[in-house]
Amino acid sequence: MSKKNALGKGLGAIFTDLMDDPSDKPQFAMCGIEELSPNRFQPRKLFDGKEQKNLVTSIRENGILQPIIVRQSDSGYEIIAGERRWRAAQTAGLRDVPIIIRHNTEDIEAAELSLIENIQREELNPIEESEAYQTLIKRFRLSQDQISSRVGKDRSTIANSLRLLNLPGEAKDALIKKEVSAGHARAILSVVSREKQIALLKDIIKKNLSVREAERLAKSIDSSVTKKEKAEKDVYIVDLENKLSERLMAKTQIRQLKTGGSIEIKFSSSDDLDRVLNIIMTGDIK
Repeated sequence: MSKKNALGKGLGAIFTDLMDDPSDKPQFAMCGIEELSPNRFQPRKLFDGKEQKNLVTSIRENGILQPIIVRQSDSGYEIIAGERRWRAAQTAGLRDVPIIIRHNTEDIEAAELSLIENIQREELNPIEESEAYQTLIKRFRLSQDQISSRVGKDRSTIANSLRLLNLPGEAKDALIKKEVSAGHARAILSVVSREKQIALLKDIIKKNLSVREAERLAKSIDSSVTKKEKAEKDVYIVDLENKLSERLMAKTQIRQLKTGGSIEIKFSSSDDLDRVLNIIMTGDIK
């Protein structure tokens, strides 16, 4: 099994595969805590709270039971996995920590391994996870399918996670603070207007709405917005809709936004779709 194919199987599988190549064999060592530096691709941004305090207490009493995984850098070692343990060890006053040195580790592997470890330990909040996937896409040119196979999650899960980055800042903060869930966030994203999204967020928090209640409220908001759009639609646009509907022999709606807009053409079957497309492409009415 190649190193790339092992990534989605967890850290243990990766080390097992590396044992076949002596030059890649991980090396156990103890090193000074000041020799370590954070992973440049660490997806986790928050290192505080009750869990971190509990980890500090555990390390004070028992030391670090699981070595920190690192790769060599110009100034010492860069952490691949185990930054929480390293930070907790500093707070606990440790001078030396156990490490496993991974040789020949490229940037993309360091980014992937850090993400995999955090996902397997469920240590990332939803926004941190989304930003980590975005890094793999933008910096390392990975597709959603490639990320899916490497981290062991469905492609739809990756896509839904990435959608969270489109939330307003207030909603992202609420998600990080666990005031709303990812399900609530998806309901918020179903509302087109940014202003309405924030209003829905406030309602969810204030009324302690369930995900289903938030989804129903989101649909009612969209419905009311649509009715208002129709009421305020320009006479010229209405005339264009009528002409297009007559020409295409299919109901047509034009939606104007602040910048741009869209045209919606309804069809009843595949044959009807072919007929409408033929009119659009050739101008020939059959």
